[in-house]
Amino acid sequence: MSGGRRETVTGKTESELIRLAQGGDRFAYDELVRRHQRNVYRWAYNIVRHHDTADDVAQEVFVRTYLALDRIDPERPLGSWLCKTSVNIALNVLRKQRFRAQWAEEQRPGLAEEQDTGEEPDSRLRRRRVIQKLEAAIDELPAIYRTALLLRTRDHMSYEQIADALGVSMGTVMSRLARARQRLRIMMGTSLDDLYE
Repeated sequence: MSGGRRETVTGKTESELIRLAQGGDRFAYDELVRRHQRNVYRWAYNIVRHHDTADDVAQEVFVRTYLALDRIDPERPLGSWLCKTSVNIALNVLRKQRFRAQWAEEQRPGLAEEQDTGEEPDSRLRRRRVIQKLEAAIDELPAIYRTALLLRTRDHMSYEQIADALGVSMGTVMSRLARARQRLRIMMGTSLDDLYE
């Protein structure tokens, strides 16, 4: 019987699922979680840069969302609420925990992970070093800049969507993106030339 109930909620619109969940329908809420869990994890991971921590953030996001169901407008996309909640929780976790050294190590792929792209080994090595340097530079950005940058470049969000997710103005988003890019240029600077010597 519960399997049949699950099947009936899978065809519902997001608005319908939110209303059902607000009325206490557990299967409707489970379906909302299923539809959004990958994005929530990705938003969290973009900030905390650690798999287990991103999982914990995602779980906390869905717990808080469940507790706040009565305040969620079924006519607005749930993704905006979830993104904003994910970012806020992840930033709070980041303020409390400092795993920078561990994250930097985990972000560096090993030579064994390289795929054969037909490039010369020296060329692959240079490319890998550039990517590692860029990822390390992104990790060094202040969280407010890194978050805006990754929402724009990895999640392909518009300025308006980022502003809504972060609860700031579009001008603030543009300013954070400009500062993030400027800092990356400074951090990468001549080291890019050094990689190709």
